[in-house]
Amino acid sequence: MNSYDVVVVGGGISGMSAAYTLFKRGLDVLVIEAGEEVGGVMRSITTPEGYVCDCGPNTLASKNPRMWAEFADLGMTDRMVIAGRAGKRRYFLKDGKPLEIPNDPIGLARMEHVSLKGKLRMLREPFIARATSPDESVHSFFSRRIGSEVMDRMIDPFVAGVYSGDPAKMSIKAVFPSLWEAEQRGGSIIKGFLGVGKEKPKEKPKGKAPGPKMRSVTFNFKGGVAEWPKTIARVLGPQHVWKGARATGLHAAGEGWALVVERDGQVETVEAASVIVATPAYAAADLVAELDAAAAKALRAIPYSSMAVINLGYRASQLSRPVDGFGVLAPSCERRSFLGILSATALFPPFAAEGRALTINMMGGSIRPIRADQTDEELIAQAIADNREILGANGEPEMINFTRWPRALAQYNFGHLERIAALERLEQARPGLSFVGSYRGGIGMPKCWLNGVSTADQVAAYLAARSAVASLR
Repeated sequence: MNSYDVVVVGGGISGMSAAYTLFKRGLDVLVIEAGEEVGGVMRSITTPEGYVCDCGPNTLASKNPRMWAEFADLGMTDRMVIAGRAGKRRYFLKDGKPLEIPNDPIGLARMEHVSLKGKLRMLREPFIARATSPDESVHSFFSRRIGSEVMDRMIDPFVAGVYSGDPAKMSIKAVFPSLWEAEQRGGSIIKGFLGVGKEKPKEKPKGKAPGPKMRSVTFNFKGGVAEWPKTIARVLGPQHVWKGARATGLHAAGEGWALVVERDGQVETVEAASVIVATPAYAAADLVAELDAAAAKALRAIPYSSMAVINLGYRASQLSRPVDGFGVLAPSCERRSFLGILSATALFPPFAAEGRALTINMMGGSIRPIRADQTDEELIAQAIADNREILGANGEPEMINFTRWPRALAQYNFGHLERIAALERLEQARPGLSFVGSYRGGIGMPKCWLNGVSTADQVAAYLAARSAVASLR
C-alpha cells in the first residue's frame, strides 16, 4: 500500500500549487489527476500555423512576490511574456461599437458609455443609505448605490467577463465582500474606504502575500497559461503526479486518511496523513458523500456556468477595425451572443507569426447560456460573424480552435457563503482534510494559486504540530 504525507486530489492550478509548495517543504506528496493532463481549465495548444491558443483562461495578473519567486524556482522566468501598454486599454461595447474604458477621473467624467444623467446619479453614492438586508444581489447593490445605468453599462460586462455570471443572482457578499463591508462601515462605498480602509473580506484567499508591494503585471507564457501547471508536474515527476487516476472513495484511517484510487484498470488504496481536495465542487461532493452528507449537499448546490472559447486566427490585414487593447466586453443590454472578444496578439504579440492576429471569443455564461442544441459549428459561425461586425474582419479565419466547457466557472450566487460555511464545519471536524478550488475565495488563476499555496502552508503546519506531539509520547 502506498503511503504519503499529503495526497492532493485534483491537478488544476489550486492543487498543483499546493503540491509544489509541500514538495519544496520536503514532504512526500502525491497528486491524483483524473485527466490525461494537469491544469484543469488551463489548457493551451500551439497550432501548426504557429498560433498559441489558450482554450480556457488566457491571461495572468499578479503583484505577489511569492508567485514570481516560484516562477524563478521553476525556471520559467525566461518563458514569461509581459503584456505591454495594450494590456491597460480595455473596451466595453456601446451601440455596437467598442469604446475605451477611461482609467482616470477626467476620463470618467467624459466617458461616452454613460449619459450625463447616469454620471450625476453616480455622484449621489455617498448619500445613499446602507442596506439593511443580510445580503443583496450584485445587480441590486450597484443599481442602488451608483444607479442602474452605470450598473448595466459598466458593472454588468465586467461581471460577465470575469465570472460569466448573472448579476441578479450573484451575492455581493461573496463576490465583492470588501465593497459590502465598506458600505456597512461608512454608509457608502466611498466613505467606508476613506474612513476605515480595506479590511479582510468574509471569504478570501487564505493567505497574504509577504514582502514589499509590487505593481500588478499582466502576463502569460510563451506556450500559454498551461505551461505553469505542466512545468510543476514535470518538476514533481510521475512518481508524484498520477495522471488518468481517479479517487473514488475517501475515509478516515487511524490518525490519517485512506483513498480508493482507480488507475490503469486497477483499484488500489492510498494512505495519507493529510488530504487536500482540489477538484471542482461537484466532484468534491461525490468524494465526501459518505463522509459528510451536509457538506456534500452544499458542494452540489454550487452552480457552474457553461462556456465556449473560440480562438480565431487571421492575417492582420483582414481586421479593418482591430481593438488595440485587452479586448471588448459586451454589456447584457447590447443583446450580443458573446461575453467578450479578446485581442490575444495585441496583448502578447508572440502568440502569432508577424502579420497575423489572434482573437479569443468567449460565449455562454449564466446570463447568456449556450443552448443544449447549439452545435460547435453554429457557435463558430456566430463567432466569425461577431468578428466581422465588431472588428471588421474580412473573409474567413485561417485558423479555428474551438473548446466547449460544460461546467466552466463556479457561480457565487445567493447562499454561497452558507455553502462554504458547511464545508468549513467539515474541515474543523476532520483535521487533516482541506478543500480548495475556484469555488472558494475567488475564481481567478492567481487567487486559486494563492489559496493552494496558503492551504499547503496550513497543512504543513498541521503535520509539523502533529509530529511534535507524537514525539512527546
